Amino acid sequence: MRDFFAGIGFVIAGIVTIITAQQFPTLPSLQYGPSLFPSLIGGGFCLGGAVLALNALWLRKKAVAQEAHGSPSLAGSLPEKTNWAMLLPPISIVFYILASDYLGAMLTIMIIMLLLMLLRKTSPYIALATSLVVSSAIYFIFSRYLLVPLPQGLLLGGSLPWIS
Repeated sequence: MRDFFAGIGFVIAGIVTIITAQQFPTLPSLQYGPSLFPSLIGGGFCLGGAVLALNALWLRKKAVAQEAHGSPSLAGSLPEKTNWAMLLPPISIVFYILASDYLGAMLTIMIIMLLLMLLRKTSPYIALATSLVVSSAIYFIFSRYLLVPLPQGLLLGGSLPWIS
């Protein structure tokens, strides 16, 4: 039931984020304003929280149905989450903060994604291709279209050769 309550908490946090973001000032010259990204994040919280809560209810219903039929409980067959897996996101954030000025944002994001995918036992070829494509897309979207100044890193002399 912990996942159910966590899911409900995420839905509530998403709703609060969306309501708060709608109170941000609008800019008359743009079709979107400062409320766009917080609203998208709030929507993601709502969607993810709803999926988490519904999945918890579905698993609970399935476990109760199996116990009623005399089958062993479903809870015993679920894989346990290891505690180290919960430390990976904060470690990744700290690594990005410490390494991005030297390696650059795109290379740092690629390394983080590659390691996380390999730790989740993804095929090395798929992990390498996915991390390369997604990190490149993230870098170009944020640096070119959203005009966010991302670190290019000292490793390549402060500029990426394919970016003019």
